[in-house]
Parts: sequence; C-alpha cells; structure tokens
Amino acid sequence: MATDGHTTQPTVRSVERALDVLELLERSDRPLRLVDLSRGTGLHAATALRIVGVLQRRGLVQQEGGEYRLGAGALGLAHGYLVGDPLTTRARAVLQQLADSTHLTTSLYVRTGQERILTARVDGRDPLRYQLPVGRRLPLVVGAGKTILAFTSPAERDDILAHRGDTTDGNGRTVSAEELRSSLDEIHRNGFHVSIAERDVAVAAVSAPVFDQHGAVIGSVSASGPAEHNDRAGLEALVPEIRRAAQAVGR
Repeated sequence: MATDGHTTQPTVRSVERALDVLELLERSDRPLRLVDLSRGTGLHAATALRIVGVLQRRGLVQQEGGEYRLGAGALGLAHGYLVGDPLTTRARAVLQQLADSTHLTTSLYVRTGQERILTARVDGRDPLRYQLPVGRRLPLVVGAGKTILAFTSPAERDDILAHRGDTTDGNGRTVSAEELRSSLDEIHRNGFHVSIAERDVAVAAVSAPVFDQHGAVIGSVSASGPAEHNDRAGLEALVPEIRRAAQAVGR
C-alpha cells in the first residue's frame, strides 16, 4: 500500500502541473514563451519544457518560433464536451426558441469554480457589436454571472467576494463590494437580473438562474442585445420568458 501511495502522489502532481500549463495557455490572449509558462505556473523551466513536450505529442499544445499555444487537440476535447454535456445539449433548442421570440442573442453560462463559461449561444435578429465566442470565461461579478453568484450559498458568495474587492463595470465606474452585495441580494429576491453596460458598455441583458435537480445553481440563461435598442423596462417585460427558458434548461 505504501508503494502505491508513493507512486500515485508524483503522478497526480504531474497531472496537475500539465493542467496548470493548459489552463494558462487557455486563459492567455496571445502565445506564450517558455519563460512565461514557467513564471505563470511556478514551474522550473526544465519541468515546464518536459510537460509541454508531452502535450505537444498529444496535440494539445503547438509551438512555433519558440512560442506556445493550444493545439487542435484541445478543440477536440471541447467538442466532446459540447456534444456530450446534457445541459448544453438540452439548452440549444430552448435558446433557439427564446431567440426567435425575443429577437435577442440568447446564451447559456455554466458555472465553473469562481467563473462562468459560455457553453451555448444563439444569435439574435439585432447582432451585438462583439459576439462572445463559445468557451469564453467570464467573471461572476458582472452581468449574467451575478445571477449565478446571487444564488450560491452565503459561504460561497462571501468567499468569492472576499477575493474580489471592488469591481469595475463596462463604463469604467467603480462598484464597491458593499454595492455589489446589495445588488446580489436584490437579484436573489427578484429571481432575475437586468444588466445595462455592466460587462460591455454597448450591451444590455436580462438573465435568470438555472438550477439542478437538487436546487443548486449551476448556470444562467441570458438574452442580450445592443444597449441603445433595449432599455430596462423592455428587458423586464421578458422576464417570464427568460425564467421559463431557464427552468426548461434546468429540467
């Protein structure tokens, strides 16, 4: 048994290091050099080099001119998630119906740790200036992320907020931690959230939480459009439709 323990621990640590490298590359908006990988993961350069070598052979990382980026194999993993995840699969038809009725861009965000990831999107009739790509990570403290955060347990919410402090909205306005807490309490009472220029100054949206079969929040459904064409009153009028969509996805 002792031998198993000694052999397992280094193996698990190696897996964690490889995942650290992949996550660093996924979060970066540019290719990274070996020194960047070493600094960003806290690994010795020689260790980082060995890890990316293995990942390259598996097609998960590619290297050109001394710079590293995710490889095509990573897209294969993402595809496996998109076709195999029942929540995302169930959401596609619901989002299409919601986009058809509201003419807005509809999205499903799934919580992962202290962030959310866009896993499905259907474009609306009036396209946004910038459409978020599927797979994009976003914070929980703005937009549809607040709808998720508002329904987490008090302990989880406190832990997330303790690491954030003050935040900034799309207009560059500083939002204090106390103001954010107050907003989350209001979202929890209302069961929905209308955001105007929170994540992006040009975007207005309304969102509702998605719950699993145990009543735990796992994501949110959002309908968004250009802020110049969508005011708060108009978005609030869509709340019943957004809630029905969120409930359908959750089922």
